[in-house]
Amino acid sequence: KQPSCLQVTRTITRTVNFERLESRGQSAATVIKLMMACNDLQIANEALSEWKTEQARSRKGRQTGACMYFIRIQFSHLFEGLKVVQDIKNDPALFELVNQCDMQTRKSFSELERFLPGGANRADLERNMGRIRSNLAFHYEESGKLISRAIADRAARPEARFSSVTRGSTSYLWHFRAADDIVDSIVVRQIWKIPRTADLRVEADKMADYLHEIFLYFVDFSGEFIWKFCEN
Repeated sequence: KQPSCLQVTRTITRTVNFERLESRGQSAATVIKLMMACNDLQIANEALSEWKTEQARSRKGRQTGACMYFIRIQFSHLFEGLKVVQDIKNDPALFELVNQCDMQTRKSFSELERFLPGGANRADLERNMGRIRSNLAFHYEESGKLISRAIADRAARPEARFSSVTRGSTSYLWHFRAADDIVDSIVVRQIWKIPRTADLRVEADKMADYLHEIFLYFVDFSGEFIWKFCEN
């Protein structure tokens, strides 16, 4: 018998027949996209957790930038994943399958609907997540306007005027902190619009909680929904 303080983990694997998936047409393609989003989100979330832990001296300088990177990536994958949720809602067969899922899965789907086009929280999503996805994760702010504003802002403030770039004997020791500082400025000041009079860490934690809430709804819905789709 295992001690009560230990959590015993287990997995169950189900075989997927691609021939059967092919027979389900576009619905199968949509569910595969949902699987892709889940895989990417879980990897990014695990990596973020690892970077939040105590780091070796050679990695400490990159810790803040790495954490911000994986937060940006999670925001972006969630934004893309919600497009798949919209596709499920618009697919009669898949939407019917949602209604056949257990109550918790249906509840999580309903929570996600708030963030879909026309939903009560869509505007917040576009502002806080969509701009990060478009400007700082899958693209590098093509116009350069946000970057120029962040440079000007830091140049005007003596306490933020200096940053650094580091070269090393191996590629992973190279680190351009100046870029991390600019990304941080763009996210917290221009996109999230956190005022300097506010406690930056408290407000940033609120955004992290916002991200985590949607993340939990997404993986809770997706896991059970995908499992049920693959049993049919």
